[in-house]
Amino acid sequence: MFNSLRTRLWFTYTLLIGLVLLVVGIGVTLAVIRSDLPLRQANSNLQLFRAGILPYLQNVADMEPKRLQAVLSNQGSKVNGRVLVLNAQGHPVADSLDGQGISLPEIMGSLEEAAATDAPFYYRDNNNIVWYYSVHAVNKAHYIILAVRRPRLPLLTILRDEFVGPMVQAGVIAMLVSFILSILMTRWVTSPLNTITKEARQVATGEARPIPLKGPKEVRNLAHSFNKMAMRVQKSRSSQQDFIANVSHELKTPLTAIQGFTQAILDGTVTSAEDTHNALSVIADESERMHRLVMELLALARLDGEMDEFNKKRIAVNPLVTASVKKFSPLAEKSNISIQVNGKSQDDHIIGDADRITQVLNNLLDNAIKFTPAGGTIQLHTGCSDGMLIIKIKDSGLGIPREEQEKIFERFYQVEKSRPGGSSRGVGLGLAISKKIVESHHGEISLTSFPGKGSEFVVKLPLSE
Repeated sequence: MFNSLRTRLWFTYTLLIGLVLLVVGIGVTLAVIRSDLPLRQANSNLQLFRAGILPYLQNVADMEPKRLQAVLSNQGSKVNGRVLVLNAQGHPVADSLDGQGISLPEIMGSLEEAAATDAPFYYRDNNNIVWYYSVHAVNKAHYIILAVRRPRLPLLTILRDEFVGPMVQAGVIAMLVSFILSILMTRWVTSPLNTITKEARQVATGEARPIPLKGPKEVRNLAHSFNKMAMRVQKSRSSQQDFIANVSHELKTPLTAIQGFTQAILDGTVTSAEDTHNALSVIADESERMHRLVMELLALARLDGEMDEFNKKRIAVNPLVTASVKKFSPLAEKSNISIQVNGKSQDDHIIGDADRITQVLNNLLDNAIKFTPAGGTIQLHTGCSDGMLIIKIKDSGLGIPREEQEKIFERFYQVEKSRPGGSSRGVGLGLAISKKIVESHHGEISLTSFPGKGSEFVVKLPLSE
């Protein structure tokens, strides 16, 4: 039960409310302690004290010390305080606590000035007791000091009578409000979370739908990330289905040819040596095509799974370019295509796998030759810019339509079959493999093409420092 979001929210709210009430209680207690309530209480006691004792003293007309002391001794037991009678010079004449050894207050200034002050004074005697006192004139020759002890505040009683009840009521109301808020907050948060949970179960079946962005910001971000993930999963499932369909299609054609010619030889339909040679040539070509397809699929799978180990080291790129051009020059000459190389520099070094970079160059040159008509030109340029090695391979072929350029690096994607290339066309994996290799070297590959003006592939790789 405690693991539920609603319970946790309610417990959190209750704990916060309890802490707030505790802080408020401490604050109220400190405010009471630091307030002027003792002073106001002492002043009130002094007023009562004055009303009770002053008439008796005024009846002692001659202010004879013995008579004064008798009056104070008689009234001292009736009042909770101290009465001092002073002459004009400030010397004590009579004291209601006479003989108890309690120190006298130290009058600051003259008795006349002190008597004119309405506010009470305070002093601490030699027993560490705090007294509040006021000075009053009886006549021109005598003054009296009325003193009361600092009242002890009934703090617990004050808090109990004045604050505990309201705070308990406020706490109960706050807990009920927190319970309602926790329900509303839980619904606000868990409703989109439940939707995400429900749609997450549908991802496995491929039927996940976009989730509306509701709830708090964090939940909306989660829903947004889930939508992106669901789209990628669906795209991946669709890609896998297309992949299987494409592989099946690409294997079906050579298998059909191999099966047909093999059966013809076995049935004796092919009798002459020339026909047998032609049939075996087709079987060999289709077998080679199947082998190439399988090897490319294995290479792509290893690149996808990051299982292919690269032998990266500092290499010079221009020798690789020269080797690739030399390899494809005979094929280009046979097709009456000119390969022009420029921009060579012996300082173009990268950290990479020479065999894999060569594979990229071979794929791009092979495609350029396949789709460049006789009499055309292929330009290969190498250079550096902003810390990147740039390799450009531009042909003078028919170009690629704009709507197909974004798909050119997808697996098994081939521009319309009617384009040049004939039987030497690949299976649409060369560019996908090349892109994987370039990205594994922290580079990028891009295409710029205009129909009727040819295509240009650009490979960018980080230069070695």
